[in-house]
Amino acid sequence: MKKIISLLATSLLCVSAQAGRPLTVDDANVNDTGVAHVETFWSRAADGSRTFTVAPTYSPLPGLDLIAVDTRTLAGGAHSQTFQAKMQVTSPKDNSCHFAWVVGTTQWQKGEGQKSFVSANTSCDMGVGALHASVVSSRDAVGRDTPSMGVAWEQSFGAWTGHIESVAQRATKPMVGIGARTEVRPGFQVDGTWGRLGGKALFSLGTKFTF
Repeated sequence: MKKIISLLATSLLCVSAQAGRPLTVDDANVNDTGVAHVETFWSRAADGSRTFTVAPTYSPLPGLDLIAVDTRTLAGGAHSQTFQAKMQVTSPKDNSCHFAWVVGTTQWQKGEGQKSFVSANTSCDMGVGALHASVVSSRDAVGRDTPSMGVAWEQSFGAWTGHIESVAQRATKPMVGIGARTEVRPGFQVDGTWGRLGGKALFSLGTKFTF
């Protein structure tokens, strides 16, 4: 069970790290053309491992985000790089849903081995908040499929935006978590999350700088 928890926690970090902080569930949103941002965050997984992630994103064309993610487990653990593209299929509109595809690959310098993945994301403006859902199909180095699904609700409260979410993989218990973010100055965001996976706590603290 501990190994399953560890694998799911690592998968959440490496496959879903492209999600806009502090969400784990990916959405269907992309940057405006020519805009870039860099996310950095420190995380503690359910198995007790601690990681530091840096994730720059750039939008060279309308509806396209190019994303690189570097995740290092502290104290000499696993280390991976993820490269992916998010392609928005439909544009956001008030009180409606829009969609995006994500394709990518994760290369482990120290850890599980190469992994490729594709996901279908949707985000719906509900007037009083936003609903996000993502279905991910990923394959490891030997071709085993490990599908996952996530759902999140995001709501603004003044200067803060909070969320509640759940992510699950086949044959495992779901991760359930909450989080919040706020912009402390134009273009600079701070955020945090807390959740439970297999009866154990996990949390993260991060920043996002947009330019």
